[in-house]
Order: sequence, then C-alpha cells, then structure tokens
Amino acid sequence: MKKTSKENVEHDFIARRSQKLLDENHELKQYVANMMERLKENDALFSKLFQLESEVLAATDAEDLCFTLLRSLRSSFELDMVRLWFDRSSFMGQYQLAGLSEQDLVWVEKGEIEKMGLTSQSVWLLRLDHERNFPWLEARDSQLSSMALLILGNLSQPFGVLAIGSLDGGRFSPDQSSDFLQHLAQIIGLTLENAIVRERLARLSVTDSLTGAHNQRFFQPHSHQPLSQWFGREKQVTCIHFDIDDFKLIREHLGSAVADALLVDVTQAVKPCFREQDVLIRMGEHAFVLFLSACSLLKGKEIAKRMLQACVSIDHYDERVTISVGIAFSSAYDDKAVRKLASEANQAMYIAKALGGSRVELADNLETGNHETE
Repeated sequence: MKKTSKENVEHDFIARRSQKLLDENHELKQYVANMMERLKENDALFSKLFQLESEVLAATDAEDLCFTLLRSLRSSFELDMVRLWFDRSSFMGQYQLAGLSEQDLVWVEKGEIEKMGLTSQSVWLLRLDHERNFPWLEARDSQLSSMALLILGNLSQPFGVLAIGSLDGGRFSPDQSSDFLQHLAQIIGLTLENAIVRERLARLSVTDSLTGAHNQRFFQPHSHQPLSQWFGREKQVTCIHFDIDDFKLIREHLGSAVADALLVDVTQAVKPCFREQDVLIRMGEHAFVLFLSACSLLKGKEIAKRMLQACVSIDHYDERVTISVGIAFSSAYDDKAVRKLASEANQAMYIAKALGGSRVELADNLETGNHETE
C-alpha cells in the first residue's frame, strides 16, 4: 500500500528531526570533549603554576627568587625566551643581582616602562613579526613569534616587566584569555617586593644606622666560628682593630652631634682604603674591627697605614683626628676562632693607644714571626 503525500511529509519531517538531533548530540559530545580537554589542560597549567608559586615563595632573597623564576618558567612551561626588565631607579636598582646574566636581566632607565605605553594593563599578549618587533627585543630574539609581557608592581609605578616568548605564533595570541598570566604577574610582583623588604629589614638589623658599618649583632653569630667557616678554607686573614683617639674628650667638649659626625667622617675616610667585600664592624662607641680575607700581613699593614693617613687628613672643627690601630694575623693553616683574632688585634690597638696613639701596632705573636709574604 502506497504512502499518502501526508505520510511522506511526516516521514521526511521525522527523518530531518532525527538527523538534527543526531547532529546536535554529536556537537554536544564534541563540545563536552573539548571542555574536558581544556579542563585537563587548565588543571595541568594550574598545577605547574602552583608549583612555580611554591618555588618562588620559598626563595631566600631577591636574586634567588629571580633565578628560580627564570629557571622554572623555562623548564616547566617550555618557553623559548624568559627575561626580566627592571627599572634601575626603582627599589630593585639597589640590588646588583650579579648572579643573573644579560640574557636573563636587562636594566632600563627611569620612566622607560611608562614611555612604552605598558602601564594601562597588567598583561600584554603580542604577535611578533620581522617588520614590527617589540623595541626592547634584541637580535637573539628574532625568531620569536609571540610574547607575553607581565607588568610587575603597581601600574601607576611599575618596577619591572617579565617577558615570556615562544616560537609558536599562537602561544600568546591577543585574543586569548590572560587570567593565569595576570595572577602570575601579581604573585611575582608581590613576592619580589616582600623579598626586598625582608632583605632590607634583615640588613638594617645588622647595620649600624649611623656609620653604615655592620654592628655587633652581625658579629655575634660569627664570633665563635673558626675563620674558615666564615671566609673559606685555607685563607689567610688579617684583622685590623682601630679606635678614634680622645673621642670621649671630643664628645664632652663639642657635643654628641659633632662626635657622631666625626664617626661618620672617619668611616667614610677609611672605606676607600680596603675592598668593598671586606667586613667592617662597629664594635663599640668609637671602636671598629675590619676583617681582610685572603690578605697577607704585609698588605694588611699597608692598608692600616693608609687608614691612619686618611684620618689625619680629616678637617673636623679644626681638630686633628687620629686613630690607634692594632693588627692580628691568621695564616691559611692557623684557622683561629673569629673572636680570638679580633681579641688579638684589640690588644695590639690598646698598645698603640698606650704609646700615644696615631700609630699601628702588631699583635705580640707577630713581632718575631715571618708572615710578611704575599
């Protein structure tokens, strides 16, 4: 029996409806599959990000934090370029970050981040080509096809930019979401600022606020150690103990403000006489100890004499400024305790003071010893 025209129409409608439902069901399954895949990718990305945050937060100081960040980003996220640009005029400029190479860190001058127009948002996703490249990139970056710029710090006054780049042009496409990167920029910026604050507070706690030298709180943890534990094995160390002559009389006659200014003048006068890495400690009101690592007795005596002359040349309220200096020495194989070497230098300093001051004296055990070799 043949179907009527009406039955044919109904059959075609049902067939088309069934096919549409099948197509919709297929699209829904594909959508769910895509969403599940994205969820897996996001979960993996979140795990990597969480691990990165944990490593960054565990960093001991600003340099360690930067090094950890650069290494982890390269290894965990398979990036072709990771680089920091820091504003030299910001608080970061106080730290040399000598452990980072020029490939890892580039210093920019004050206002350069703002001049680049980067302060209107916290993350920038850029496609790169050979004709229109990002101005801060260099010849070694010529193969990059996309890049993300993470602005570090408050947008009104950023202190740096973290750049991550890829050879894949679709890796950091401008139409992609940047939620993860915004979160990362915030974490890195805050963690770096906190690391600098912690380091600054730690430094202030062991720094004499008047002269800028280390204080006794800095010396105390090292005092019972052998020299090798502080300065390294098999290193000769010369210790210079010096004291400003007649300091109490100066304070009594000219007042505390003048006496404090004299302490600053003396500290500034002697600093050019020794290396930046040598350890200068204010031990008392007007007494200082200086540890010269990998320094022979002969060289130590030369430094002490230069310090003596540097103080004599200070013009301080028409007062002649002099210091009494004592020297002690530990050979590469003596490995004395830090406090013992400092005590020997202190005793020699008191002998110099007893002999009229403005002179250099050696510790008793050095008078007949043959230590004057480089």
